[in-house]
Amino acid sequence: MKTVRIRFSKTGRARYISHLDLSRVMQRALRRADVPLWYTEGFNRHPYVTFAAPLSLGFEGLRETMDFRLVEDMAFDELVRRLDEAVPEGIRVLSAAEPVMKPGQIARARYRLTVDGGLGRLEEFLNLPEIGAEKRTKKGEIRRLDLKPSLLETQLSGEEGKTLWELLLPCGGETVNPSLVWSAYTAFSGDSRRAAVLRLELYDQEGRPFE
Repeated sequence: MKTVRIRFSKTGRARYISHLDLSRVMQRALRRADVPLWYTEGFNRHPYVTFAAPLSLGFEGLRETMDFRLVEDMAFDELVRRLDEAVPEGIRVLSAAEPVMKPGQIARARYRLTVDGGLGRLEEFLNLPEIGAEKRTKKGEIRRLDLKPSLLETQLSGEEGKTLWELLLPCGGETVNPSLVWSAYTAFSGDSRRAAVLRLELYDQEGRPFE
């Protein structure tokens, strides 16, 4: 039995596939691709399929990962070809390899927020002594927090009438969702636009890409 980690992108219409539905979609694709999967034991047997740091609904991702186990050897290039042919529109299987890191090592994530036009008050926003936000806990409680220490890196660029705002944020033990940052900015600036969110990469504590 061998564990395999595939890397895939999730863009376009696929960003509206929830994490639960994504798990079902990928399991169906694995079966259609005739991948020799390992199934859990017991009454309700199912494939062992896990995702590292699942994306929020509505977010796109360029380098997402999914782990599963094989009961027979299968060439990685053949696995990628078959699975890429079986997944729906908006999902593209990019590569397959044996895992190098454990999901628990993920500590940071890089995102790109894209909006039409400019962000005229961003510099003023980033220079605030505190960037307040409210986060709902799993128990349904509202917790007040300061986002400023969580803005590990921030970079701005422009492209064809759009503003691209890249953020490096904590991910893992104390995950900061980029939508919290955008909500804090819009509350500060009075901006009513929405930002498209794309996750570019996951990293460990030392800044190495998650592999």
